[in-house]
Amino acid sequence: MIYDCIIVGAGPGGSSAATFLARQGISTLLLDKEVFPRDKVCGDGLAPQSLYWIDELGCIDEVLDQTDSCITTGDIFINGEHLSTGRFPQDAQYPGFCTLLERKRLDFILAKNAVKNGAVFKPGHMVKEIDLTGKYIVARAESDGKMAEFQGMLLIGADGVNSVVARSIGNILKEGTSAVSVRGYYEGVDTGRSQIQIYFNERFFPGYGWVFTDDSGKANIGIGYAIDRNFPKKRNLQHVFDEFLGKDLKGLLKNARPDGPTAGWWASFFRPKSMVAERIMLIGDAANVADPINGGGIHKAMESAFISSQVAAYALSSGDFSVETLRTYEMLWKEHAGFDWRIGEFLLTIAKNPDLRELYLFLLKNIANLTKGNVHLQEFCSGVFLGMIPLKDAISPIALLNAIPLKPCDWVSMLYSSGRGGSLGLYDAFSAGANIVKMAGRIAVNPLSHLNWGAEVLKKSIGLAGNYMDALTYQGVIGCIQ
Repeated sequence: MIYDCIIVGAGPGGSSAATFLARQGISTLLLDKEVFPRDKVCGDGLAPQSLYWIDELGCIDEVLDQTDSCITTGDIFINGEHLSTGRFPQDAQYPGFCTLLERKRLDFILAKNAVKNGAVFKPGHMVKEIDLTGKYIVARAESDGKMAEFQGMLLIGADGVNSVVARSIGNILKEGTSAVSVRGYYEGVDTGRSQIQIYFNERFFPGYGWVFTDDSGKANIGIGYAIDRNFPKKRNLQHVFDEFLGKDLKGLLKNARPDGPTAGWWASFFRPKSMVAERIMLIGDAANVADPINGGGIHKAMESAFISSQVAAYALSSGDFSVETLRTYEMLWKEHAGFDWRIGEFLLTIAKNPDLRELYLFLLKNIANLTKGNVHLQEFCSGVFLGMIPLKDAISPIALLNAIPLKPCDWVSMLYSSGRGGSLGLYDAFSAGANIVKMAGRIAVNPLSHLNWGAEVLKKSIGLAGNYMDALTYQGVIGCIQ
């Protein structure tokens, strides 16, 4: 059989694309190397944007039936100190809450939903090779020790950060900023506060730790760390994770018990060489479209699945599978999310320098202090971190003026909250001076890495300025192509 579209990878992106295509009467084959249900290392958080897309896919009831939480607030900790509890935006275009669901269950729901809508699903098929030399595109996969070939008019690569499809079109993996993470499950966790807790600490910056706990007390606990060539990982992440459990979470986990072994994964946050080739499109982590601010990839995979499915339908109806035609997908993705992604990448580029961690955490601490008692600013900061508020909107002068407190007393209160024991004095000045000396000393040890980092920051800031006016003209591309 010659399929209209073959999709490699049955995660949220691949299964979503299969549903969107099959709904249009397009013959769709979904391949995955694993047999479902299968485990997938992830934070398991379903952001409001993910819930929006799950609703669009038609399986929101089944997802919500299997969740044990409805979360509307989150806690911020810096160097072990609880600083702020923030509420999610309640007037955004997305639901004002998030929930938690293990990827083992979520991905199985999404794959079954694709089959329900007409897609053919073949689990246990590991794609080894993509052949573009013939009249049709051929995916060669191994199943139970035997090779099988599948032919199609188009192919969508949704096979994650280690994508075979991405490599087949010349993309190089791990050539830019990436994040490495470790997570484990615990039972009997009583947070005593919000069920989402984010931990920033000098020991594991640039990055953060998290505790996501459902109503039953089961928690997904993890830690992620940003790295690149200039700032490689210096410590074993499992050791950092164990230290996080033993120091930051010692009280929280005193009555908890681990549920299974820890596991790790990685994600990339750099623009790949290409998102398309003749007869091929990449979506989700295969295209590195995860959010650089918070690392979330589920809703971004679904968004890219929707856009690619619209372009695939057009290509199939026109019989044109050229790079030029499929580049429409790349163009639409850039118009929809490109500028926001560039801003996020720029901020990650600044923040990934671990030798300036005291400065970054000082800024985060003061922002958190400023949100105390200010619900509007809490929702603004939470919305930016979660991606519910587009970054291009968040950095506009009007949005910033509306969000930032203008009363002098709020700023005075923030400064005193930052001081030792609620006061400003010689200790705080000495501490700031000591931190400056520490940062300068670390920079002096490896000046070349910091010169390269500075050049990268400058290059990306110039690129942002050049794209700013184009981004202001965005009028909702997704609505135009529905």
